[in-house]
Amino acid sequence: MIAKQTIFKTLAIASLTLITSGTVFAHSNHDHSTVPFKWQFSENLHSKIERNLNSTKPTGVIGLNPFEQKKFNHYGIKVGNKFSSIVHNIDVTFERTSAGLKITNASVFNTTMNGDILPFKKVSEVSKVSMQKHFHSGHNHDRLQVEWVFGDTTNAKIFKHMFEGKGSLSVGLTNLEQDLLNEYGIKPGNKFQLSISGHNFLAERTSGGLVILNHIDQKNLAKADLNKDTVKDNI
Repeated sequence: MIAKQTIFKTLAIASLTLITSGTVFAHSNHDHSTVPFKWQFSENLHSKIERNLNSTKPTGVIGLNPFEQKKFNHYGIKVGNKFSSIVHNIDVTFERTSAGLKITNASVFNTTMNGDILPFKKVSEVSKVSMQKHFHSGHNHDRLQVEWVFGDTTNAKIFKHMFEGKGSLSVGLTNLEQDLLNEYGIKPGNKFQLSISGHNFLAERTSGGLVILNHIDQKNLAKADLNKDTVKDNI
């Protein structure tokens, strides 16, 4: 409880400091809307935020490296946009700036990661999955109980490939897409749940991209608008 009170006080001070000096960051040509989902930080970026908050003079301003900037672009979080995330069980609102992130608000209310969470969240139950095994020496073939969501560009690429009816449901990934999976600990050989436009699939990461193994049939989950025979022939 003491640790939670301490981090909340730090967050409150940081957000208050930024509010009083808000004119420094204001840019009229930026979109200051709030994105409609919560963000799950990777361990690396979460650690960077904690180091700032645990310093003797926390600023609530966190710089982003080029990869982290590209990552937020990939998910449509633009400079000026606000989003929320959970830091030490506290609901924190961040705003993306041209150089990184700044804390704008902190609340002890609504601290659960409900609703849409990007790009990564844990799932507790998956049922009725049929798949063909794809083994590669040197790869970790663990089944991860996680759900992954790519940005719109990647989702469109995967769906286009699936509807083209090619002989294999293998999809190549760019360096950025590969780096995103690396950052959240999804390694070549790992199987995981991939969510695209409300549809869920079992996917396996390969050295060059993904193999879509099958559609996942879950409770209250709408079936993907795919021809069953085509999917069966392609796995």
